[in-house]
Amino acid sequence: MSEPLISLCLPTYGMAEWVFPVLESIYSQGVSNELFEVIVTDNGTNDAFQARMEEYAGAHPNLTYRRTTAFQFHNQLEALKLAKGQYLKFVNHRTTMTPGSLERMVSIIREHLEDRAVIYFSCGKLKQGYDGDSFDGFVGALGVRASWTNGVGIWKTDYEQIPADTKVDKISPHSFILFAVRKDRRFIINNEVLFEELETDPTKKGHYDLFKAFAVEEIAITQNLFIDGDITADTFKKVKAEYKKFVIDLYQYFCIRKHPCSYDLTGFEDAMGFYFRRGEIVRGAYWLLVKKTLGKIVGR
Repeated sequence: MSEPLISLCLPTYGMAEWVFPVLESIYSQGVSNELFEVIVTDNGTNDAFQARMEEYAGAHPNLTYRRTTAFQFHNQLEALKLAKGQYLKFVNHRTTMTPGSLERMVSIIREHLEDRAVIYFSCGKLKQGYDGDSFDGFVGALGVRASWTNGVGIWKTDYEQIPADTKVDKISPHSFILFAVRKDRRFIINNEVLFEELETDPTKKGHYDLFKAFAVEEIAITQNLFIDGDITADTFKKVKAEYKKFVIDLYQYFCIRKHPCSYDLTGFEDAMGFYFRRGEIVRGAYWLLVKKTLGKIVGR
């Protein structure tokens, strides 16, 4: 394929029970293969998955599969390197496309071929979308949702303008892609439900340091936007407050209620003191648990 309209970039670590339902949801859309391609990059060690993927790719000429040695989330960037489309769109390996969504996405990309708008697909996760020329407003409207890979895409021409020696965050290279263009552009949050999350075993998700990621590194990305002069202090404070609520919820869910997960939870103490105090997170988590418990009692 020389230049499809959209490249659907699907990084994975060899999770067959997730990836193949996602692929089937794409290829069952009935959209011409000339309009899109699928890039699957795999930094796992599952040889059976590799064999099955190679067979699947053989049946779909617009699908490229590559095994990589990229560290954790940097596998996302390996997918972008292989993509040939005019618009490069991440697809999380745990989210299937809803019927008609690929055709809708094709329509959206065609609509913006001239203005090359920065588009984030929030998939109904926000109260409302956004459409404007303010990067500050865009970041403020996204809040913590900017950390969600599945919403992110970038025009190939913008991706090619990123200097090769640019430092990329280890935990969130997709945020680096999302914020690559910060001015002289239209910024859009499309809030249509184009994807659905699969029901998955929480013990098979990522193995990264959960609290370092969301109590330190993601906030640092937003802080750097403020330091660079691209967002206001008010927007940084708003996004930081959202991450505080999110971290409190993570602590009550995984550390107090001890729901099973694959995340590394041992970094909580080390993550405290950068942006949040330990006490405010712990107290907030217990208070949140009390409110949830009372809500269940009242709701009976």
